[in-house]
Amino acid sequence: MTSTGLDVAASPQAVAAIEDALRSFAKALRAIQLYLANNPTRAAAIEQARTAFGAVWRVADPLEIQIKESSFVWEERTVYLDAERGTDGLPWLLYRDGLRSLHVHSGFETTDLEALLAILHKARTAPPDGDDLVTLLWVADLATIESRHVEHGTVGDLPIVSGTDRPGVAVFASGVTPLAVPAAETAAPGEGPPPGLVRVEDFDSTLYFLDIREAAYLQEELKREYAEDHRKLVLASLFDVIEGQPVANSQLEALRTVDLLLIEFLTLGDYELVGFALREASTLSRRLTADERVLTALRELPGRLSEPAVMAQLLQALDESARTPVASLLEGLFVELRPCALEPLVAWLGVATASPARASIARASARLAGAHTTELAQLLELENECVVRGALRLAAQLATPAAVPGLARLLRGRDAKLRVEALNVLGEIASPAALQAVERAIDDSDRDVRVAAYRVLAARAHTAALPRLLVAVRRKELRAADLSEKMALFEAFGGMCGDAGVPELDTLLNARGLLGAREPAELRACAARALGMVGSPAASTALQRAADTKDVVVRSAVARAMRGNA
Repeated sequence: MTSTGLDVAASPQAVAAIEDALRSFAKALRAIQLYLANNPTRAAAIEQARTAFGAVWRVADPLEIQIKESSFVWEERTVYLDAERGTDGLPWLLYRDGLRSLHVHSGFETTDLEALLAILHKARTAPPDGDDLVTLLWVADLATIESRHVEHGTVGDLPIVSGTDRPGVAVFASGVTPLAVPAAETAAPGEGPPPGLVRVEDFDSTLYFLDIREAAYLQEELKREYAEDHRKLVLASLFDVIEGQPVANSQLEALRTVDLLLIEFLTLGDYELVGFALREASTLSRRLTADERVLTALRELPGRLSEPAVMAQLLQALDESARTPVASLLEGLFVELRPCALEPLVAWLGVATASPARASIARASARLAGAHTTELAQLLELENECVVRGALRLAAQLATPAAVPGLARLLRGRDAKLRVEALNVLGEIASPAALQAVERAIDDSDRDVRVAAYRVLAARAHTAALPRLLVAVRRKELRAADLSEKMALFEAFGGMCGDAGVPELDTLLNARGLLGAREPAELRACAARALGMVGSPAASTALQRAADTKDVVVRSAVARAMRGNA
């Protein structure tokens, strides 16, 4: 029965059935190229194609396929795409010889499938002077297949020898001017070659003479063929064995071969092939229904590469390599890694010099850490300072709240520089928990840590820290602090306190003792700066009371604060 309704023909079930049939057919053709006739993998691939085509006739009979350069189209939908293989793909094999459409009828899978596979294999391996695909199909005369092809720029059937009075002339259905084999020239008896002898000169401009464009195309194809790396095809065939072979022992043997090849490719620096193998293994492990041992082995392929010892060796090879790998190839490899690879990655990033390889690994590490924030937080608790600093950079880049507990623990560590870096990262995260951890750093024993805390709180306007800041302002030790710490503290306090903080600042600026101002000039100047940041009428009043002070530093600070208020 023929499916004529558009809804039926274009249904997702129909598209899926046709896509599966064409993929299975392409795999069967590849199996014929790689294996002998008695190989079980080849037989399994052909049988899978038969089964897939048997399901097609319930949704489309006949199956009408339009042929493009790198795809097959059915009902204006692309049902098979092979852009990656280019001129090695199945669509191009048909397209290059002029085929533009195929009509496949039910029964094809039982009568003509193997015959068509054999014809396509013969066309692919045919010598330059061999028959093309159109000729091979015409000679085979397959009962369940109809084809249309392009001849001299138009769509037509194969040329048919007519019964006209011009014997040997081929008449084309497209209306192209007929071409005839030139008759042999004759010469007078005793002169020239014997009558009827065909000479090479008679065929200087034959129908099959290549023009410049065609000759250039052949040269490019030869270059591409010699330059192509066939190891990728070997990997693809091994994964075909894993997918199409029902015997678990055969699948495991193919996986062991893939594992050995991965080690070899890593040693040679062929990161594109390693990334391709890992992507294929990941895809196959999700869709394959097989023995649990096979699925576990597939999932462990990226895991083995992610082991710290293996990753450390790979990164060392990158350092020692004389050639710089392509950044996109490295990213395609590292995107398949497991979380256990984070530690050697961030350790390497901490000491590696700037390079395209370092930039690509940094991007891949950020993506990996973003997908596994728990592992990133655990790196912050390690003793290795290089790993911790690398994890801090990733946490700042990702700004993930999951890193806050680890950063808070770093604030209790002994290294003041690490505490400062942790504060800056907490400021980038800026979650409530992160800012609460920053608050506690106000009481840190190190001056640089306290200054970093003041600046983070001021930048984030974290008003919940005002009570701690007020205690810091009143602390006697502040009088002995350097000017930069005083300025950072009063800027944080003045930027958030509002009118509630004016009395405290007014007291620091204007309080008098027996011999003059009670507070040092630097502290009074910082209080004036904070009042200027408050900017309220009450703050302006406090500033005006100090406008005529004799201390030049304080008077200058008051004047700047009043100008800011105005």
